[in-house]
Amino acid sequence: MQSTASDSAPPRHRRRTSLMRSIGSRLFLSVVGGSLVGLVTTAFLTYWELARQSEAELRSSLQVKAENLEGDFNTFEYATKLVADAVKTLYESGERREAVYVDLLHRSLTTSPLGTGLGFGQPPANRLILPSLHYAYPYAVRNPKDGSITARGGESQASNFTESYFTQPIAAGHPVWLEPVPYLEDTLTPPRMLVSTAYSLPFYSSKHELLGVLSQDLELSFLSKKLSVQVMRDAGYFILVSAKGGLIAYPPNPQFVYPTDPQKVPDLKQFSQMNNYAELWQRIQSELKTGVSKGVTQWQDIQGRREYWAYQKIPNNDWVLMAVVPESVVLGPVVRFTAIGALGSILGVSIVLGAVVAMFVRRLNQRLQPIMDECNRLAETSAKSEELMSREDELGRLTISFYALLGQVTVNERRLRQETVKSAQALQALQQAQAQLIQTEKMSSLGQLVAGVAHEINNPINFIYGNLPHAANYTQDLLTLIQLYDRKYADRDAEIRAYREEIDLDFLVKDLQKMLDSMSIGADRIREIVLSLRNFSRLDESDMKRVNIHDGIDSTLLILQNRLKGSPTHPAIDVVKQYGNLPLVECYAGQLNQVFMNILSNAIDALDKHNLGRSAEDIAANPATITIQTAAIQSEAKGDRGEESELRSLASGARSQSFDHRVPPGSSTAPPTAIVIRIRDNGPGISPQHHIKLFDPFFTTKPIGKGTGLGLSISYQIVVEKHHGMLKCISAPGEGAEFWIEIPVRRQG
Repeated sequence: MQSTASDSAPPRHRRRTSLMRSIGSRLFLSVVGGSLVGLVTTAFLTYWELARQSEAELRSSLQVKAENLEGDFNTFEYATKLVADAVKTLYESGERREAVYVDLLHRSLTTSPLGTGLGFGQPPANRLILPSLHYAYPYAVRNPKDGSITARGGESQASNFTESYFTQPIAAGHPVWLEPVPYLEDTLTPPRMLVSTAYSLPFYSSKHELLGVLSQDLELSFLSKKLSVQVMRDAGYFILVSAKGGLIAYPPNPQFVYPTDPQKVPDLKQFSQMNNYAELWQRIQSELKTGVSKGVTQWQDIQGRREYWAYQKIPNNDWVLMAVVPESVVLGPVVRFTAIGALGSILGVSIVLGAVVAMFVRRLNQRLQPIMDECNRLAETSAKSEELMSREDELGRLTISFYALLGQVTVNERRLRQETVKSAQALQALQQAQAQLIQTEKMSSLGQLVAGVAHEINNPINFIYGNLPHAANYTQDLLTLIQLYDRKYADRDAEIRAYREEIDLDFLVKDLQKMLDSMSIGADRIREIVLSLRNFSRLDESDMKRVNIHDGIDSTLLILQNRLKGSPTHPAIDVVKQYGNLPLVECYAGQLNQVFMNILSNAIDALDKHNLGRSAEDIAANPATITIQTAAIQSEAKGDRGEESELRSLASGARSQSFDHRVPPGSSTAPPTAIVIRIRDNGPGISPQHHIKLFDPFFTTKPIGKGTGLGLSISYQIVVEKHHGMLKCISAPGEGAEFWIEIPVRRQG
């Protein structure tokens, strides 16, 4: 008797129950686990964002205080500079009376709310303001007890002119803030320690002669009062530290900054000697040396308390203002909010997902049951039954039937992509080959034409140029003979006298020499033109040669002279040459001339089009101009050059007129490794959508028949691929366009 598949098959209920249990538990755990991961991630992102906002609040509080201090210092500096200008004005007007300057210092200190002392000293070796006094140092001081001001003059001590407040500004050549120092103020009862600094600046006459050094003192006790506010959320405090680490203001204990022994009066207490802040101060200093002016860092003090430290440099005197807030104040509310929100979300999501997943698994099993039964039947009658039955869940069985098809589709897709890439590469290579052939043929024809014309002109002009000296000599001999005849026979023959007067012999002799000189100058000019034409063509130079780049530029300009000069319907285009001292460059001279021709022609086209939309008054006020600058530089490695996006960003800022020679320190005497040619016009500029496609083959913005779109593409290949140089364009709408060509002086590789 023949047995059927149903007869030999094991009970289906047991197998189905096992598979259902497997996929249900996996799906439930996967969904719940994924949801928990999402919730934890969301909680972390929420925590991170709230922490960032807390840091931003700390930064903002610090920035407000820093800007407030900076404003006070700016006002103080401005008041000091006004006094220096007043002293200079009095000197320029011829005032040499000391009493006038003492009165000026008294009145100026009266109007300065922060200044505690004001005075200036003139160099003893160059006494210009008060020549009668050897050690002149007029000054005015404010009594810290009652605010009264005393101003004095006369001879001062010679040691004043060796102090830092006099020598440092002269050595620096600009105003300086002196390092704050503590001092004992014995005019107060009882005597009290104070901290003072000074803003000192050298001032000069209109002839740039040093007139003296003006200093205004600033007592810093007001800073502790000004900074005696809490940083954020009713917690934290501010600290002000000098550039050398001296503690200037410490609101938690204002007297802490002063020395314990008033008689010794040492330097300020160092911030790095407090607590365990030495490493913290090193970290802040390291960040500031990188060019960063402000930042936030975390620190744990010697008692184990974790704190947030925000710092910002005051640009006037490089002092550092810091704000200290406990970590619990910054992150405590953030942690509590995030923890409560995360726990509540996890609990709610777990309950909802448990019910949803249970319903989904039940519905999924109902839909998959017919497929599972069919898979079981195929497994029992098919050769792949063992593979099918080895699957742990229902979805695994469904994937087997798609493996072969998926594999074949993947192989075909991979082949298709490879063929597509090959086709694209072949098309690009074909387009580049076509562009090169067309442009090479055009430039070859032009070069042959130019060389032929130059050759044909060169022969007759050489004949003329070579015979002009002989003609001049012969003419001079004839004139000498005429003069000899004139001395011997002119007065004897009436006919000779009459003819001499008729032809005006004296004028003829003078004008004939001028005529010969003019012919010689014209012949020289024609020879220069022929030489420029031959220099531009360079058809016989198929290999690299060392040439003068300026000759190639001048030859190209000569070819384009007809388009540059003005006419009744065509305004002239000015060419400004700013040539540097260039070495001879090893290059393909003819190809570089082609690059110059393409870029200059495009600039002329852009300026002509720009002039069509301008009035004659606008053209006269701002004529069309092409500026050509050259320089020798120390080129960086190719990998150190910025990306193209960085180059294009230059167009949005101010455009420097000077070269960045990029010479590393200590190597100023090294020979240049590259040259730079910058060709700039003041036309309408290039729009961003055109800028990114500027060097693509066949891209052009000119009308049909006016341009092929090959000039800049060929130029890019010549400069970058053949000369291993760099060609870039810096432009923005309304600001003109500048092409930067960088070529190595010697062949690379």
